[in-house]
Amino acid sequence: MVNDNTFHPNASTGIRHIGLIPDGGRRWAENNNHSLLSSYGLTSKKMAEFVILLAHSGIAEISIFLSSKENFRRHENETDAFNSAAMNAIQNTIPQMAMRHKIKVSVAGDTSQLNAEFIEEINKLEYSTRNFDLLKLNLLISYNPVDEIKHAINQSDSEDFTKSLWVKTPLDLVIRTGGANLLSNFLPIQAGYARLYFSNKLFNDFALTDLMEYIDDYTSLTRKYGE
Repeated sequence: MVNDNTFHPNASTGIRHIGLIPDGGRRWAENNNHSLLSSYGLTSKKMAEFVILLAHSGIAEISIFLSSKENFRRHENETDAFNSAAMNAIQNTIPQMAMRHKIKVSVAGDTSQLNAEFIEEINKLEYSTRNFDLLKLNLLISYNPVDEIKHAINQSDSEDFTKSLWVKTPLDLVIRTGGANLLSNFLPIQAGYARLYFSNKLFNDFALTDLMEYIDDYTSLTRKYGE
């Protein structure tokens, strides 16, 4: 476990919003002779460590892609393992982190296909952290951008439907592990001008030093936003 008092990134990174696609949990389990549940549990703990460190670096928002809507069409043993690990994270790991470090948690996605207990725990987590302001953590669960856009259009009372998106802040950079160089429908509107970084490492092998290399590279760039 990384001690959150031992390392803090430079607060002058100029980064407001980071996106993270923690890919590779299934392959890591196979490579290391672990169960899927064990692998996903390790993923949850590692994500919490990263969030704590980034929260104290001056970054305002982090969005993490936990599952797409399509992920729930996978084999039952995989969806069961994800649901068990996600439930444990929603009930224990994330609330403990959020309460201690004053992190606001929001879930983005079509949660209607989750079981009632899972939905109730999500609602409790969002409500209990609603007034925290150190950092906003968006957890994408059963997410599809078409659902987000439809929701935003239905909720919007103006021509600018983007103000009603589940995740409203544009992304500065997106990091994906696992060797795939695509976004897989991760916040495509918010990522329009984001810098994309792809690591061949599986997420459970992805280290804090790897994360900081991408952040350091980003801070050295001159961004033009299409100019």
